[in-house]
Amino acid sequence: MMNPKAYNAPQRQSIAGVLLIFFSSLYKLFRMFWALGAYLLISGPSNNTLIYTGLGLLIVGILTLIYSYLYYRKFIFYIDYNREEFVLEKGIFSTENAAIPFDKIQQVYFKRSILQRIIKVYSLVIDTAGSNQKEVEIKAISEDDANNLSKILVKAKAEKTESVELEGGSSESEGNNEVFWTHKVGILTLLKIGISTNYLRGLSLVFAFVMTIYNRINTYFKDRMEDVEVYFDQFSGVLQSIGYLAILFILLLLLSISITIIEVFIKYYGLKIQQNKDKMEVEMGLKTNTKVSLQPRRLQLMRIKTNPVQKRFNLYEAQISLSSSENELQKNKIKIQGLGKEIVKKIKYFLYPESSKSSFSTTFRPDKLLLFRKISLAMLPVLMFLLLWYLTDFINLQLWVVLAIAGLYIIAALTLQILAFQARKLIITEEFLHKKTGFWNRTEETLELFKIQSISVKQPIWYHRKNLVNVVFHTAGGDLRFYAVNTDILQYVNYVLYKAEVSSKNWM
Repeated sequence: MMNPKAYNAPQRQSIAGVLLIFFSSLYKLFRMFWALGAYLLISGPSNNTLIYTGLGLLIVGILTLIYSYLYYRKFIFYIDYNREEFVLEKGIFSTENAAIPFDKIQQVYFKRSILQRIIKVYSLVIDTAGSNQKEVEIKAISEDDANNLSKILVKAKAEKTESVELEGGSSESEGNNEVFWTHKVGILTLLKIGISTNYLRGLSLVFAFVMTIYNRINTYFKDRMEDVEVYFDQFSGVLQSIGYLAILFILLLLLSISITIIEVFIKYYGLKIQQNKDKMEVEMGLKTNTKVSLQPRRLQLMRIKTNPVQKRFNLYEAQISLSSSENELQKNKIKIQGLGKEIVKKIKYFLYPESSKSSFSTTFRPDKLLLFRKISLAMLPVLMFLLLWYLTDFINLQLWVVLAIAGLYIIAALTLQILAFQARKLIITEEFLHKKTGFWNRTEETLELFKIQSISVKQPIWYHRKNLVNVVFHTAGGDLRFYAVNTDILQYVNYVLYKAEVSSKNWM
């Protein structure tokens, strides 16, 4: 058993937590009332109004500071070694008490916002995924306390589950701090990620924003200023020229890439992966710096993504889904960008050390009925476009232009859907499921059979004649779906259920 000394008495956060609570509360108030303040400034307030407003803000600031100090005093945490649980109490007007048994702790990790880095404190998050209870967070704790408390809770979790794992024929060691390998993502790699990631999505958003602003300005001035209308008429030919549209497209593309690069730097700046014997630590983030410790036991589903441009740059994205409750799935999906092919292999080998030991492999592909459905859905936009052109004056284009746009869209949609259909397949091995999808954004999903909680098999009426079913494999970290597959897969579904039932491995 552990030595019942550290953190067994009620503890408070770092005194800097008062500042953190104070500024966080002010930020929430600002978000609630910024529109009222902006209106007050624009309306040209009198001197008396400004004086009373300043006094009101001063009173609000004093009250917020008092609230912050009281909240700090009421926020306590400690470890109850007799009950084998971590206890947190907080609240001013109503007290909230959270007691987390050691065996319910899934992981302990750190987060740091910009403000937390300035005042030199950490957020320590205790994840209780797998239950309906929310995660517990201590938002202002020193680096030493964060590291010490994390080690104690992780060790307590290991000791609590040790007997269960020994009965299953395996146990986790207390850990080995020897670093096997380290991977850091530099600024150049972040730039490559920004250039090759989601630029089409960013372009569409920027284009929609620009067109919305243009239409509103045009409508506003058309109703009020005839000279502006004449001005727009004079340049209408230029606005419709191919050269102008090409320049506009390039500018919007550059703007969307810039926005994506900024997003990538905010999310992944300082990304570092470090692996030792028992765990892999991932740290990243500029606005909110997060440090997470990953263990193979908690991994539920892993996705590896890339596209032809990123593959050319030797860039891959790993998305790791951890065990979690149903309403916490998004919080327990960790995305790691900027991985080379060799690093992906190292991560796979650490998380799935038995992936190369399978003695058989069976591949399933969807029926062409799925392709027909995808193509039908892809044709809806062009049908709406043609109807709007024919029935309304919203689209003012000549017939040959409409037909050319519709024809190009149909050719592109058919090509993309056929290539994406050919890439879709499900591979079942002795211990794993592998699903591969995507023509441009290529994704490979990997799932260990013994971590499957249940399987759903559905057969819509229109599948009966062709003996097709939809199969969904449910895990604690999300679902793996495969549609319109032949009923021959059902015997393998029974095999998967058997592997999940007989396994004695611990995955929580």
